[in-house]
Amino acid sequence: MRRPVATRRTQTAVAALAAGLVLLTGCSSSKPAAKTPGGATTPAGASSSSGAASSSGAPGSDALGAKANIQIPAGQPDGKLGVKVKIQGAGTKITDGSAVLLNYTAKLWRGGVDLGSSYDQGGSPTLQVEGQGKMLPGWEQGLKGQQAGSRVELTVPPSLAFGDKGTQAGDVTIKGDDTIVFDLDIVNVYPSATADIATGPSVLNDPNLPTVGTEVGPNDPKVTIPAGKNPPTVGTYKPVIVGKGPQIQKGQTLVLQYEGLLWRNGQIFDSSFSKSKSLFSTRIGVGSVVAGWDEGLVGQTVGSRVLLVVPPDKGYGPQGQPQAGIQGTDTMVFVVDILDAR
Repeated sequence: MRRPVATRRTQTAVAALAAGLVLLTGCSSSKPAAKTPGGATTPAGASSSSGAASSSGAPGSDALGAKANIQIPAGQPDGKLGVKVKIQGAGTKITDGSAVLLNYTAKLWRGGVDLGSSYDQGGSPTLQVEGQGKMLPGWEQGLKGQQAGSRVELTVPPSLAFGDKGTQAGDVTIKGDDTIVFDLDIVNVYPSATADIATGPSVLNDPNLPTVGTEVGPNDPKVTIPAGKNPPTVGTYKPVIVGKGPQIQKGQTLVLQYEGLLWRNGQIFDSSFSKSKSLFSTRIGVGSVVAGWDEGLVGQTVGSRVLLVVPPDKGYGPQGQPQAGIQGTDTMVFVVDILDAR
């Protein structure tokens, strides 16, 4: 699984489940989860910390915005996919191709074993795409047609989860005959994983900084590094297009597109635009990404395109990210389009 170079922690639902549960791995992350928010292409891209959420085991809630209260019924599961809408939302419906931002809580039917939640400490919502075979089959089937703002409980039999081989989730063995119960909170639904901000006039006018184009679409924004100029020695963060949405707050989850380049040679080391374009999500201001992202994106507005010039001490430090071609002395240049903040 690739993950975003700018990230400090693994961003997928799989790794976010307690004890490193690999729920959606192979299924859900050929996109920016394999990159860094902003950047590089690799598991090498982030720091060495796992970032897996720790399972609190705390009682759940019946309200959105908190770990769900899952009650395992008496008796044995019937081997079928169960879909129960516990809270009905009124937002956009999920269709094939929709990008879905969601929180989750999971338990084994067997013994009610807690498999963790994105609401646990260190967790965050996950961004998944419907109808592309990248989620557990039980998720894909159960989420289709549901609406943003809903909490949906899915009882997923082994045939629609990990099959007869099961999997290992930290200290918990999911057996080949285990049924898993998920409560999924649908935070928001986007029309496609290739969604863009609206274009607008550029407000960036600094001859000492890269120029950034305002075009939107399938291609990378055009970035030109100023010839003969040394990069700033401090983190420098400027809006290019100013969005009309709300201001981003520390701790929110951002949904975005991004491009990362090296000041040294203008080489793109990662991009959600041109590499199988797909939205990326990450929490901001809490150390999930490099410091330059946390510092530069908090306070910007939704709908903006932002230039982040990130020196080594705000990025990967003297060790760099060799697998992404980033040296310890490299200043990174990111262009980030902020589609949403939740």
